[in-house]
Amino acid sequence: MLSMAPRLLALVALHLVMGTAQACRFAQDAQPAQWYEWADSLFAADVTSVEADAGKSGDVINLRVVETFKGPAGAATASLRVPSRMWSSCRLERPAVGARVLVALNPNSDTLLVPLTPRYSELLRSDPGYRSRGDALGSD
Repeated sequence: MLSMAPRLLALVALHLVMGTAQACRFAQDAQPAQWYEWADSLFAADVTSVEADAGKSGDVINLRVVETFKGPAGAATASLRVPSRMWSSCRLERPAVGARVLVALNPNSDTLLVPLTPRYSELLRSDPGYRSRGDALGSD
């Protein structure tokens, strides 16, 4: 039974690494329809501050919401706690103040935050999953 412990630990470690790798690939390569499927809330925002939270091994990213693609509309600001390992694991740059980002939150409280270009914003708006602010508020 003791010989099983190292194997079990190796399997758990492999699963964690593979899960991180899949999340990173998704963050870098996802098409608009995949973002809409994965996220409960999906919005564009400008970074207003980035603060290290050493006690939680993460960063607190404060945002000004500029557009809601999916989810409840009306939030003017948001604060996200992002694990520091996401930047290095996914080879993403920590966003600078003033950067435009795409923020996705899923039902498991997982957060993805990636740079957002004007062209990709247009792709998100043209996807069938896009809901205008009026639709999100129930004014059909």
